[in-house]
Amino acid sequence: MASNKKYLVTTGILVALMGAGSLTMASAAEQSFDIAAAARAQAMSSWNETIKQQAPNVEGCFHATFPSNGWQAEQCEAPPSFVSVPPNPNGNGLTTTARNESVFTVGNGTDYAARTSGLTKSAVGTFPTVTGVTTGTADYSLQINTDIGSNPTTCSQFGYSSCQTWEQFIYSTDSDGDPSNGRTPVAFIQDWFFAGNQSQYNSVGCPSGWFSYPDQLACYRNSNAVTVPLVQVKNIGTIRLTGSATSGGVDTVTFSVNGTAKSVSQTATTLNINRIWHQSEFNIFGNGSDNPVVSFNRGSKVTVNVAPNDGSTSAPSCLGNAGTTYEQNNLTLGTCTATGGSTPHISFVENN
Repeated sequence: MASNKKYLVTTGILVALMGAGSLTMASAAEQSFDIAAAARAQAMSSWNETIKQQAPNVEGCFHATFPSNGWQAEQCEAPPSFVSVPPNPNGNGLTTTARNESVFTVGNGTDYAARTSGLTKSAVGTFPTVTGVTTGTADYSLQINTDIGSNPTTCSQFGYSSCQTWEQFIYSTDSDGDPSNGRTPVAFIQDWFFAGNQSQYNSVGCPSGWFSYPDQLACYRNSNAVTVPLVQVKNIGTIRLTGSATSGGVDTVTFSVNGTAKSVSQTATTLNINRIWHQSEFNIFGNGSDNPVVSFNRGSKVTVNVAPNDGSTSAPSCLGNAGTTYEQNNLTLGTCTATGGSTPHISFVENN
């Protein structure tokens, strides 16, 4: 009997030790996985910075794949039919019932923007943390929007005595805004030109190849587009959107997700935004003025990071009510903080 008890106790100890060993092995495996994931994330972040610095300084469409730092040319797509208009304080009918009911609180002018002291050369938009989001495939856009400001060089170029310009670096989940014919996700640049007065707008009109938008005495055009992956709303934390403008070179939008980067560039003289760019808005919005709102499920919380580069380490300013696009989402803005250093940026949370 005593021998049986001794056997049972010994067996129990061995089982316990084996169980503890299995837990230890599982814990070690999980820890190794976390370390590997963290290392890959760090390597991916460094890769994104490297390819940003080595982006082609010519017009066209390009792609790069992690871990290679080389960009390869690819066929551009035709300019999309997507239109993203600015808010109009004078009231031109561009409002939605939901907006009037104060349901949609981000967009249509209500947003933060990062303002730099020097001219902005580039801006990077990311969502460092995304929690509680279950919304899957939906129509939306990501936009980096410059300030709308006087641009004498472009005014003269287009035959105007006064004008304002605005540039948008855009990712759209559907280039024509009509999901019934299938979604075609693209990245591209949208350019806007606002005439200084009605008489000149009537007499001079829009430059060749531009479309008119009379409600705001405006002209607009889209660059060529580059096809990119379709990303569900719940996975926007994997996206990095970059807009850049180089004097004498090109303006470029770069879309990067999970180790694949795509870019499209236009000549800097298209709009000369590099001469006036100080302010950068970045967020997730509806997919163009015809589908202006993207809705998150209740309990969603998103951190937005906007990192403008003016060549300094100074913290940018957090500007409130500084949004320049009409599109919206149904989240509520929190407070904004600005940070300087090696990567100056602003950061804020929006949730519902």
